[in-house]
Amino acid sequence: MIRYLKGLTIESMIDLKGTLTEAEVRSCSIQNVELKIERIHSVSNAAVQLPFLVEDAARSEQEVEESQGTDRPFPRLGQELRLDNRWIDLRAPANNAIMRIQSAICQLFRESLYSQGFVEIHTPKLIAGESESGAGVFTTDYFGTTACLAQSPQLYKQMAISSDLDRVFEIGP
Repeated sequence: MIRYLKGLTIESMIDLKGTLTEAEVRSCSIQNVELKIERIHSVSNAAVQLPFLVEDAARSEQEVEESQGTDRPFPRLGQELRLDNRWIDLRAPANNAIMRIQSAICQLFRESLYSQGFVEIHTPKLIAGESESGAGVFTTDYFGTTACLAQSPQLYKQMAISSDLDRVFEIGP
């Protein structure tokens, strides 16, 4: 089983079944139990060479800059590379924390509005035609039909209010 695990690449996804057993382990953060592996299966093997490592994305610009004069400088990760591989970039602790904080803020916002009798609605984001004056309309192909990005949910909120949903809200980007 160890040989199988050594053959997996970094960031591969596995399915593991095991049993927690009491143990004294000094080399890990959890020191009173260990996992006795019963079965392991590779769900998805990561590429041998990833675009960058989570550790690279987690480094500050200052750390990268200070390493440039050494024999092993840290790589500089450009914005395009990070955005093209967002699934790795979001695993960096700072980026992950931003997502969690945004989620917590939205949850508190929702809870406050729910407690005041509001109903959350979800208005369309793609519509068949222009929703406003036509200035600055963003269009895209939607399954062979031209669609426009809705500029404002105001019309849909007004329709919801006129259909006896007295207090409505929507959380959007």
